[in-house]
Amino acid sequence: MAALFSAREIAAAAVEKEKMRRAFYQSVAELTTDEKLKALFTFLKEEEDHHVHEFENIRDHLPEEGGHPEEYVEDMEAYMDSVIDDRLYADIDSEAFVQKALGEGNVFDMAIGFEKDAILYFREFLPFLNSSDRTIVEKMIDEEKGHIRKLADMKKQVAG
Repeated sequence: MAALFSAREIAAAAVEKEKMRRAFYQSVAELTTDEKLKALFTFLKEEEDHHVHEFENIRDHLPEEGGHPEEYVEDMEAYMDSVIDDRLYADIDSEAFVQKALGEGNVFDMAIGFEKDAILYFREFLPFLNSSDRTIVEKMIDEEKGHIRKLADMKKQVAG
């Protein structure tokens, strides 16, 4: 059985996922003509800015690990693929992707999926953290839950 990956690696991946969600939310805010959607997705983009900063701080205070054997890297990638559905992030930052999501009306479902993905990832991360960092990540989990509620409420309003 391969060793688990380091907390620093988990934090670095969290930073990258947060940046992808941030790019999606920013694109939606820029491309939508609906002012309520623009406000909601601008808010979500700003929240992701905060999360990127928090995870960068956590990452930067964690010890750097040495290299891993090749089988470790393969096991880690397989595990990450099972925890995070990377298909959610394919082409996430392309204008065509965002336009399609807006046009098909599934922008809310996609955003809710991203938020659920973040919660799952953050929960997997918790056992690797000291108590002060764990408190920060638990707060971010609560924020992601709030984002889901906001998105679900807006989806209901739009559906009318």
